[in-house]
Amino acid sequence: MTIKTIAATAGLAAVVILLFCLRLWQPERQILKHNEHLLKAASNRNWTRLAAFIDEKYSDRWGHDKASALSDSREVLAQFFVLDLTGESPECSANGLTGTVSCHLKMSGRGSPLADAAMNEINGLQPPFTFQWTRQSWKPWDWKLTRVDNSQLNIPQGL
Repeated sequence: MTIKTIAATAGLAAVVILLFCLRLWQPERQILKHNEHLLKAASNRNWTRLAAFIDEKYSDRWGHDKASALSDSREVLAQFFVLDLTGESPECSANGLTGTVSCHLKMSGRGSPLADAAMNEINGLQPPFTFQWTRQSWKPWDWKLTRVDNSQLNIPQGL
């Protein structure tokens, strides 16, 4: 191989890697991936990973902040022996430093009677859940969850 061939091959590889990264780092793609990984962390009850996705300023209409959302999630999801939480038909929009994913959550698994009640409640909701994400820095992969909502889901205060 000549120096010219090596340089051309290295240049082509750099262009391919650059194009791959530009595609991967598109805001919509990053937000969808983060949402998918958030649900996977919840399904696996990986609390450290789940907490890493949630912004310190998280709040929702049920009165949760980051700590109480994690605490209540831990309490509810502990009722499952086996759990799979997925977002069906996700739709994503991004605008500058914010983005939203709308999807229907589906819970499947086995657990206590409380787990069955939670599955029935979540799976029976008609409107999709909305997950609001905010980019935290100049890094295209640095997104945190700032809010979750579903207009039909009622969670009593302190539960």
